[in-house]
Amino acid sequence: MTFIVKMVLAITMGLTLVSGTGCAPTKVWLSKPAIQSAGNAYYETSFEPLKRNDRYFAAFRLTVANKTGKPMEIDWNKTLYLFNGNPNGVFVFKGIKPEDIKNGTVPPDLIPARGRFSREISPYKLIARSQISSRTLDAGEIKAGMLPKGNNGVHLVVRQEGNDIVEKIFLQIEEKEVR
Repeated sequence: MTFIVKMVLAITMGLTLVSGTGCAPTKVWLSKPAIQSAGNAYYETSFEPLKRNDRYFAAFRLTVANKTGKPMEIDWNKTLYLFNGNPNGVFVFKGIKPEDIKNGTVPPDLIPARGRFSREISPYKLIARSQISSRTLDAGEIKAGMLPKGNNGVHLVVRQEGNDIVEKIFLQIEEKEVR
């Protein structure tokens, strides 16, 4: 085979490979609804899945707006990640101490009277465990994993004057192929 014939064959094979991969479907993750909201006489809340690298959902943004004239707090030890309706562990976030997760002593977050609170949270069972040590977890150490397809939610426990006010919020995460 001559050099020119070999070159034409190589270019033809290369173009065939490239054009074949150009038609491969791309996977995208969707949430229905994009943001789920709920409320009661004490607070309004929203629960929004967040993407990493615009590919898949890996965390949530939880926002709580206090509708009352008294402070309230989020009990992170009782607030749980729900998957397909079942409790699936607690949430973690920037600044949380591993020993507090382990001992169930995560301090609450205060929401002042008529105030608003927002935090990015990830299900503990889906983070990279290799990064958990005796140090405080900061942004570089929490490695949130991909949220699973299905019914994802939060069992939110807010406390005001010693009373727990519970709200369950769900949204559906789907994976679709797009060409």
